[in-house]
Amino acid sequence: MSSALTSVRPKTLMSTVVTIVIGFVVVRTLLLGFVTGVVPYPDGPSVINDILLYSEWSQLLVTGRFPIGDDMWQYPPGAGVVFALAALIGANAVQGFFVLSLIADAAVLAALIVVSVRRSGTNPPRLVAAWAWVVAPIIIGPVFIARFDVIPTAAAVAALLLLSRPVYSGAMAAVGTLLKVWPGFMMLAIPRRSLICGSTGFVVTAVGILMLVSVWAVGGIAFIGEQQSRGLQVESVGAWPFMVAQGLGAQIPLEFRFGAMEIDLPITITIGSVITVIGIGLIALLGVARLLGSLERIDGVEIAMAALLISIVASRVLSPQYMVWVAGVAAVALINPSTRLRPVVALLVVSTVAGQVIYPLGYGSLLNGDWWAVGLQTLRVLSLVAATGWCGWLVLGRLTRPHWRPPPPRRQDAEPDSDEFQKARSAIEAG
Repeated sequence: MSSALTSVRPKTLMSTVVTIVIGFVVVRTLLLGFVTGVVPYPDGPSVINDILLYSEWSQLLVTGRFPIGDDMWQYPPGAGVVFALAALIGANAVQGFFVLSLIADAAVLAALIVVSVRRSGTNPPRLVAAWAWVVAPIIIGPVFIARFDVIPTAAAVAALLLLSRPVYSGAMAAVGTLLKVWPGFMMLAIPRRSLICGSTGFVVTAVGILMLVSVWAVGGIAFIGEQQSRGLQVESVGAWPFMVAQGLGAQIPLEFRFGAMEIDLPITITIGSVITVIGIGLIALLGVARLLGSLERIDGVEIAMAALLISIVASRVLSPQYMVWVAGVAAVALINPSTRLRPVVALLVVSTVAGQVIYPLGYGSLLNGDWWAVGLQTLRVLSLVAATGWCGWLVLGRLTRPHWRPPPPRRQDAEPDSDEFQKARSAIEAG
């Protein structure tokens, strides 16, 4: 019987993998059709505006200079390397960028399939994680492929899949951090006993890349000071009350700054700062709890997801492409059949679908305060906050509960429990 199962399993596995790959190709082809206008999608071609901006930057980057002084440049130095590479490998930078994004996209899928199969052992493999990554662009929309975010997400996914090899996990977290900062939160997934190895991999890789970039180009760290005076972008969680007020008839001034529409009120600077400080404090609490060993019984992917969601909610910007980050971490979580993140993922799907309708289709309506767009934005924000709260409680809630340990197994020849034995004897004697 076992030999029959062994012979059947490879055939079933291969057919499943082929189906997944076909689904991947179909969905990505559809995405490219959306952004090029070949396949109808409301305002589909407009979502490549950022890629056109990447293309402009790439022309400067190939000369060895970062866009110093450009208030729309908001990326760490590793991103400059990718943008410059895009200009070199394609007929133009736009084509090159799509090639690099699709390579990173396919690499994530391949890694999820391989790890899912390996962790299944002799059991039938669970390829839920791979399927989740395949369908993620349908939920997120064409910004999935029309933004830079798939590439740092690939580094973050690699960091999580390599947790058993902390040096490599730290190295991949460093690569992702130098692409778009947030993959650095994946370091919180590394158990305390492996933090030294993981930190070594992170530091060595980061220093090596920074040294190479400094030799190649000028202004790699200029992004740090470019957006210190940023306010609240209209889609952000902090801006939600203002957008609701707009929907109820208030006149909320808006202004285009730092590549996005922002609430043009002085108080938003203070609100944004307060929210940011709260977010930093919560993530710092996760870091301290990890160092103290208080999170060792929690799945590292759950900790990484909590930190990521806190950072998104506390951000002064809420762009739809942020859900690409979430999709990568969620896919890794779904490899584990006992993950506690399924309800969190369900809430995030609701938020993401609402976000896809808001941008690009309903963005103008949101700015105008139309009731349906404000309602969708409310659903988007509240489901995101609920998911963050749920995930945060799964992780930080452990700090408020005493550590429970299961009782040791009782030996068959052990003496009866004294209390129960006494009660039974008393009952017999009373009878």
